[in-house]
Amino acid sequence: MRRRTLITGAAAGGIGGITLIGTGAFDTASAERTATVNFADDEDAYLGLVSKSAYATTDGDGELALSFGDVSGVGDGIGRNSQFFFDEVFAVANQGTETVSITATSDTDGFDGEFRLYPTGDRDGVLDDPDNAVVLETGTEQSVGTYVETGDVDVTEDLDIDITIEAAFEEGSDEPDDPEPEPPETIGLTEFFSTSSLVDADGDPLDDDSVVAVRAEPTAQNENPAGDDGFVPYPDDTEIPLAAADGNVVGFGSGLGPDASDVDDNRTLIANAWQTTLDGTGTVLYDETHGQARTLAGDFSALESLAEGRGFDVQSTGSDFVDALADADAVMVATTDGDVAASGGFSDAERTALADFVDDGGAVFLHGTASFEGTSNGELNAVLDELDAAFRFNVDQVTDEENSGFAPFVPQTSNFNDGEFPDLFLAEGEL
Repeated sequence: MRRRTLITGAAAGGIGGITLIGTGAFDTASAERTATVNFADDEDAYLGLVSKSAYATTDGDGELALSFGDVSGVGDGIGRNSQFFFDEVFAVANQGTETVSITATSDTDGFDGEFRLYPTGDRDGVLDDPDNAVVLETGTEQSVGTYVETGDVDVTEDLDIDITIEAAFEEGSDEPDDPEPEPPETIGLTEFFSTSSLVDADGDPLDDDSVVAVRAEPTAQNENPAGDDGFVPYPDDTEIPLAAADGNVVGFGSGLGPDASDVDDNRTLIANAWQTTLDGTGTVLYDETHGQARTLAGDFSALESLAEGRGFDVQSTGSDFVDALADADAVMVATTDGDVAASGGFSDAERTALADFVDDGGAVFLHGTASFEGTSNGELNAVLDELDAAFRFNVDQVTDEENSGFAPFVPQTSNFNDGEFPDLFLAEGEL
């Protein structure tokens, strides 16, 4: 058990006053001199020192002083060759949160006699080492007495005595347990407007906790309004994934964070994905080279502002896509309906460049869309094939009659996989 000193006191001055209980001669020629012992005393400290007698007083600085002069009207001080017991002078109180053991030692090298503290009720007791320690439960106190045996003391000189009161915690630690920190705030509800689901790399339902970051609520279902041949239905007992992450490749079933959305937590989720994937901030390239209907300035300015407030540099590109990757740490591709498909999607050279980009530590964030009035999910899946990612976009539409925004095709969810991706769901300002 390690020990830690919590209260330290220093005594200064001569031992004087009169005898309370004594044996041997009492020297009435002694001048009035006071033995003063000062202890740090803080009402909020782990240990409190409480006066129990006229010999213990608290000064204006909150320090407890022990004074053995002027204690009765019989004489002027403590004489030589005498013994004195001062019972119940002060008390040590355990004001902490754990059981402690108390010891008290004094430095009497300059004193031809004995000066010690003892637990009141045991005049033969000592508090000078751990074997003699007094155990204090939380909220209890121990009254302390003072024993003085003067010996052939020179009563004409002042005497300095240093006293240390020490506490050791009983449960094996050298300090009280720190209070549990407040858990960080997290985002609340997210809203996936016109979203597709995600499937695994083989085109089967995806239910891998190491990959799925966000799922729809259990009340959601997926449907095939466009009659796509590649539609993968989700069984009732499998919650539908809406966002997934595989290393530096992240996919969302919808655009999620455009300015048209009034759900700020959507944008926080995207920015958290950028920051956790990159393990910091960097330059994010917003792709506008593949016929995207949504632009950075016109549709994702709120996301840009939020991210730049964290230290990101968010840029759009309308020029050569491959060349633009050279100066980026991450790239965001957001599709709407069949916009990217109508432009021809990503070329073989662009997909290869993206694979090299990820191999070099870059991150790719892909945003799909529901298959309702066309979809570009097939073009995104061609990129995911090249990246050898663990997920693909489904050709479907996720709806929820019970947990949704203004319509069932705007599913709302707080079904987050915070066990696997805890930082992804921190509230704004917590990451």
